Amino acid sequence: MRINHNISAQMANVNLKKTDSRLSSSLERLSSGYKINKAADDSAGMAITNKMRAQIRALDQASRNSEDGQSIIETAEGAMGEIETILQRVRELAVQTANDTYALEDRQAVQKEVDQLLDEVDRITATTEFNGTTLLDGSAARTFASSNIDVKPVYTSMNVEKGDYKLTVDQIAKPASMTFNLPTAPCTISLNQTQIEFSENMNSAAVAEKLQEVCDAMNIDMTRNGNAVSLTTRSTGSQEQITYSSATGVKQTANGEEAKITLGDGFKDTATYSGDGNLITIRDNEGFEMQIETNATGDTELRVFDAGYMTIQIGANETQTLNMNFPEVSCLNLGLRSSDGNDKINLCTQYSSENALNSMDWAIKKVSGARSTLGSYQNRLESTTSSLDLSSQNITEAMSRIGDTDMADEMTKYTQYEVLSQAATSMLAQANQATQGVLSLLQ
Repeated sequence: MRINHNISAQMANVNLKKTDSRLSSSLERLSSGYKINKAADDSAGMAITNKMRAQIRALDQASRNSEDGQSIIETAEGAMGEIETILQRVRELAVQTANDTYALEDRQAVQKEVDQLLDEVDRITATTEFNGTTLLDGSAARTFASSNIDVKPVYTSMNVEKGDYKLTVDQIAKPASMTFNLPTAPCTISLNQTQIEFSENMNSAAVAEKLQEVCDAMNIDMTRNGNAVSLTTRSTGSQEQITYSSATGVKQTANGEEAKITLGDGFKDTATYSGDGNLITIRDNEGFEMQIETNATGDTELRVFDAGYMTIQIGANETQTLNMNFPEVSCLNLGLRSSDGNDKINLCTQYSSENALNSMDWAIKKVSGARSTLGSYQNRLESTTSSLDLSSQNITEAMSRIGDTDMADEMTKYTQYEVLSQAATSMLAQANQATQGVLSLLQ
């Protein structure tokens, strides 16, 4: 019997320490709900769950980004819907004034409404924003630059590859213009199929003044040099026309001309262009569309950048993005006004009202196309949100299997460790009591 080393007590104590350590770990898992609370619990499992946790948080944020993108689209699409309603009203007015039962005064009253409606289109375009970012004024559209200050970039679609595109402006659009002698009162003349009567008591100044008023209503500039009167339409293009019938029945007709360009390097042989005054639209296959405004002849280099559009981070990792292009829908881009502010929509004559129908159809088609594109973005983002939420759910479930505590299993272990701890404590007391027998030998 030895007393220097109580081996039995030491063995019981070692087992008690082991059991207490396991009991402490079990308590930690039960109280935290996590199977892995420190790297020592499962170093590989901790590394895996940390990567999964980062992925889950990124997926959840990407889902919120996608929902923000939907909100942006809803804002822009709502504004475009109102613009389209305005354009429909202008077209309705064009149909109304194309009926030749209206006098010039009636058409002027209608034109006042048209001018206000077009102003509202530009106002909506300039003020529609989301979180301080304007959406429809071109600031959220693809960046497009020109080497010639007289050739203004207007719009380029996302299907246009980045790079340099060269062209030559051979002719800028021209207005319709003519010159005739100032009528002598009394007489009746016809200007753009509108009868203008000059009474007997009107002198040349009064005749010129009345003719000036009519020209202003028809969006025509008038200059007088002695007895010669020159008329020039404020807008340009082949749709612009001046027809004049003098009191003696002499008729004159003048038409404007469209701009002409030659496409060079960067454009494919299949590319074509069309003109609406100085607004040139270049199209090609697969959604290629580019718009410019020409104000001078000469060579021009256009550079399209892979930037400027709105990028939505719709994934948890790099390059998982959606680029959304918001085209400008101002009156300039819709072909309803020139860059100098002159209206191309004038309903003060029957001829111009008929021409306005084609212009309005084109503008409505462009806005509808832009809304359709935004709708496709929104549908995609809705699917993206659902996909991200599902991925987050599945990864969370996988991480839970690795890192979360199985409470039933752990409670079973905890009960086992608690019993073992009590048993070890009891055996340690018994081992310490056994050495008391030495005292009887010393008596």
